[in-house]
Amino acid sequence: MGRHGNSLQHNGPFLSARPLLVALFFFLPIAVPGLIGWLNGLLAVPIFLLLQTAADERTGGLQIRNGLLMAGLASLLTGHLPMFLFTLTMLPLGYSLHLSVARQKTPAESGAAGILTLGISWLLFWSVYGTVSGMNPYIALLTDMDAFLGQVVAVYRTNGDLPADVLYNLERIIEGIRVLLPKILPGLLAGTVLITVSLNMVICSTLMRRVAPDKTVWPPYGDWRLPDKAVWLLICAFALLLVGQGGVKNVGSSLMLISGLLYFFQGAAVVIHVLNRWNLPRTFRFFVYVILALQRYGMLLVVIVGIADTWADFRKLDHKENKDKTE
Repeated sequence: MGRHGNSLQHNGPFLSARPLLVALFFFLPIAVPGLIGWLNGLLAVPIFLLLQTAADERTGGLQIRNGLLMAGLASLLTGHLPMFLFTLTMLPLGYSLHLSVARQKTPAESGAAGILTLGISWLLFWSVYGTVSGMNPYIALLTDMDAFLGQVVAVYRTNGDLPADVLYNLERIIEGIRVLLPKILPGLLAGTVLITVSLNMVICSTLMRRVAPDKTVWPPYGDWRLPDKAVWLLICAFALLLVGQGGVKNVGSSLMLISGLLYFFQGAAVVIHVLNRWNLPRTFRFFVYVILALQRYGMLLVVIVGIADTWADFRKLDHKENKDKTE
């Protein structure tokens, strides 16, 4: 009796709060995609937090299982099962981040493992989907994007209010995008994985510092940094763009896109660190973030700051690490 009661205490009933929260997180975004569909890309967060704050890993796993069963049943009854199956690809990412924290991995190491995990999960899902549906998801995506750009051109052409020179320039720009898109689509897809993992990690870290600060092993986001060796990815991308032709140059373009995203997140960490160090009011900090996001060259400036931090060490993290080692 005591053992049974203890099991119920740790695992909780099927309809306890935690499984219900998991069910809501996994069902609501696919039930009302127009309103909160963007939450589908952040579903590693509840998985990570539940595993980190559960009594043990087995208990957390049971709570997640119960929540997913409820969400899956609701998705089946409402005709959203295919989208629900895709959201399950976020489960391995949440578990990967949990393992990284349990093993005291750095944010860079955790991110690399998360990118690999999510990339494989999505690749397996779309491979199975393509096999079952008898179509190539990559070709279908490329075709749909090209068709969308074609529709945009058609809409502009039917707009009689546009001057001829403006319409001509718009058509040239869109046509350039249609030519460029097949060349950089692999980089765009890899960048989507990178952005998804990075956002999930930042949110997980921020929430953990509030919910369970004693279990937090990652430093604040403002102190995150890439390994110095990551700059070689940027150098290789430049080299391939300069001397490569055809497919080799396309690889360079994709690598450049990925490198830019990596150093954007590092640059953003530098900006946040500096503004926090200066102890500026939150309103002013928010104003700076908005300006950087909306200005034409704001994001490029953040990328440049991220690259320069490799050598300049604006946050004096190398000095801090050396000091910690000597102590």
